[in-house]
Amino acid sequence: MSGEAWTRVVKLSSDLRIDGFFSGEPSIDMWFQRDGLDEQEQGGCTVYVAVDDAYTIIGFFSLSMHKLQKNIVPGSVKNDLTISGNIPCVLLGRLGIDQHFRGKTFRQSGGKSQGPLLIKQAIKQAQGVAEMVGCRLMFVQALNDELIDFYSRQGFVSLPSNPRNMVLDLRKYPS
Repeated sequence: MSGEAWTRVVKLSSDLRIDGFFSGEPSIDMWFQRDGLDEQEQGGCTVYVAVDDAYTIIGFFSLSMHKLQKNIVPGSVKNDLTISGNIPCVLLGRLGIDQHFRGKTFRQSGGKSQGPLLIKQAIKQAQGVAEMVGCRLMFVQALNDELIDFYSRQGFVSLPSNPRNMVLDLRKYPS
């Protein structure tokens, strides 16, 4: 990948200064600053943090295991699955990009939008998990309707029952 504002992706730890992170979405900021580390320590998810050389937080995402019933998966995805019953997947639980590293202003100053790049990093992590434990899809619940288009541009497909619930076939995504 190229264009990343970060130099490494690390697991969330108490050593990181997260109090200066602001994505502009209060529910994401509150979860990251108040609940993320606790949920990780309890085994509910793993939180990956993209940082630069000075450990400035560019963004983060959380991953955990999940499952979906095959009958709710869109036909375009389901048709390639021979798995019966529940389909194991990786849940992209939370994703946040610091407001200084996203949007039109950041791009106008010569930067590249970090959201799509961080999604690619999350997918890469999920593909590694899928190889180790056996899972096929990545699942995300878009926080709002505007994010449906964002996730669609990254390769996710909406579930018929709820367009905010979206999946990506990890085997079909370029590694």
